[in-house]
This record gives sequence, C-alpha cells and structure tokens, in this order.
Amino acid sequence: MSIEESFWSKYKIPIIAVIIIAIVTGSIIGISVWMVSQETKTTIQMFHAGSLYVPIEEYQKEYEGIHSDIQIDNEAHGSATAIRQVTELGKGGSVVGSADYSLIYTMMMNETNPDTGEAWADWYVIFAVNQMSLVYIEENSPPHLETILAQNITSWELLASTDVVVGRADPYQDPCGYRTLMVWGLVDDYYYGVLEGNWSKNTINESFYAKDPISGYSGTGKTVVKGKETDLISSLEAGEIDYLFIYSSIAAQHDLEMIEFNDHFNLANGSLNDFYENVTVHRKSPLLGESTSDKTAKAIQYGLTVPNNAPYPDIGVDFVKFIIQRPGVMLELGQPAYYPVYASNMSKIPQELVPYCEQDPNPLG
Repeated sequence: MSIEESFWSKYKIPIIAVIIIAIVTGSIIGISVWMVSQETKTTIQMFHAGSLYVPIEEYQKEYEGIHSDIQIDNEAHGSATAIRQVTELGKGGSVVGSADYSLIYTMMMNETNPDTGEAWADWYVIFAVNQMSLVYIEENSPPHLETILAQNITSWELLASTDVVVGRADPYQDPCGYRTLMVWGLVDDYYYGVLEGNWSKNTINESFYAKDPISGYSGTGKTVVKGKETDLISSLEAGEIDYLFIYSSIAAQHDLEMIEFNDHFNLANGSLNDFYENVTVHRKSPLLGESTSDKTAKAIQYGLTVPNNAPYPDIGVDFVKFIIQRPGVMLELGQPAYYPVYASNMSKIPQELVPYCEQDPNPLG
C-alpha cells in the first residue's frame, strides 16, 4: 500500500466531513446574504391592464437590473379592476396602467379618496396604442374559417351566428370587453351605413347580443365571457371557443393567428374618432345598487399614472419615466408607443416627466 493510499484510508471520513461542513456553511451564508438582500429591497406595486403584462414584465426586469435595491411586483387585471385595487380595495399601488386612459380620469382624477379628501390621482400620460382584432388557432379547425378570413359582411354574419363560439372580455372589468361590443356596432355602421346607406340596420350587433350571456342566452354557440382578455387565451387553445376578440399586441406576443379589421371598426385610427363616436355601449355593474356607466367608442389609447396615495411616489414616477423613455420595448412586443407621450395637464405632471411629454390636445375634463 502506498503512502497516499494509507493517508486517504486513515483520514477519509474526517476529510469528507470537513468538505460537507464547508458546503453546508457556504449554502447557509449564501441564503443568509440573499435573505438580507431581499429584506433591504424596496418593493413597489403596479396594478395594470392584462394586455400590458408582457411589456411591463420586460420593463420590470430591465429596471430591477439597474436598481438592485428595488423590486417591482406587477399585478394584471382588467383595467377597471386594476384601478379598483387602489380606489376600493385599499392596496398601495405606486403605479397604475390602464388600457383606456379615460378610466384614470373617471375613476381616479374625478373621484375623491375619502381618507384624504383629495383625488386619487391628478394626472395621466397617454403612452401607447393598440387595435382590436380577431384571433384563432387553425389546428382547431374553427368553423367557416375561409369565409371569415375574407372579412366581408358574410364573414360577420357567420361570426354572429350560433354556428360559431366567440370569446370576449367582461365590459365592466376590462376595456377590451366594451371595445368588443363597440366593434359589433361599428361593423353595422360600416357595412350597412357607409357602404349601403342604411344607418338604421343593426343586424350584426343584434345577432351577437342574441347569443351573448348579457341577453340571458344559454344555448348553442353561446359567447364565452371572462374577466380580462388574456384569461380567454387558454379557452381558445383548448378549443372551447372558435374565435377571440382581442388586441393585436396580445396576438403578436402569443403567436396567435390574427385577422386584422378594417380601420372603421378596429378602433386604431384617431382620424376616425367622429365615426367611432356613433357607438356607445352600456356597462352594467354586477354589484346591486352600484351605478353604471356608458362608454362611447374612440381610438384605443393606454394611460399611466401614480396615485396620490402611492406608498413610494418617487419610485413610481421614476418607473413611469423609465417606461416612456423606452418606446422600443413596446414596439418590439407588437404594440406601438408614443414618444413623446401626451400629458393630461403639463402643469400637474411630475417635473421628472416634463421633458418626455406634450400637452394632450384633447384633455378630459
């Protein structure tokens, strides 16, 4: 037996024990350092539209990579529900992002926080746009696909029939929900009004409503409704619905096959706002006794704000600045963004944002 073998045989167990102790000690130290690091981080909460989840997650990663002492928890809801996290549920949001900037005005700037006596927010910036579209999965063999792809009046008559199951978001929770209802009305106005001169004909709109849960329908071809548009993607993938009304950005982010709409009903062309405004939809609250509100169609524009009761307003403003400084992130993810962005009131937005803003030419209020 060699000297080396004799040494190893004699001291094998102590050596292994020392190695194990070193590994365990190192792991404990590493975990302790990580825990201390987590404890020293400032965590801010952002509530936002479901359609913003993918881009906000990207912004979050980039921001946290630069600011190692800050953690951003982003929580996706329908935009109205996202705002209610702050105004009704008392959650401390430092940033709010809505797929319809006007909800920031009506639900935050135009409403008072009973604890402070001031508005929930004083400003918004309009930072991105989108458009309505129809998505499907060809492998699922959705009915009448070839005809629906042609995008003519027959396409819409088939979509609105009980042969086809469509999905839409809830109008009370999510702008994509009430925008879907707007699309139905605008399709009638375009095909029957603009092209045929018959502005009183509502065949498509009425057919969609006739098979929708909103009318109490529960038979074949009933429309599937969920809280926010992104909740419906799994239903589409499972074949529970044939076609889904959704934003084009989400279609791009999830690699879904998409049918683009005519500008007269995709809600993407601001120069057609006068035409869009011919359609108003009613949003009925599911809560007994709660007031309801109407929404008039207009081009899709997204908004950001920092609530007046934000736990970390300075970080919230800095994160908003970080987002609007980088419109390319949105664009790469299939959603055009403004640069500079439009501000509700240049005298009220935080000074840090002023260099990146222009006055909204049509401010609310």
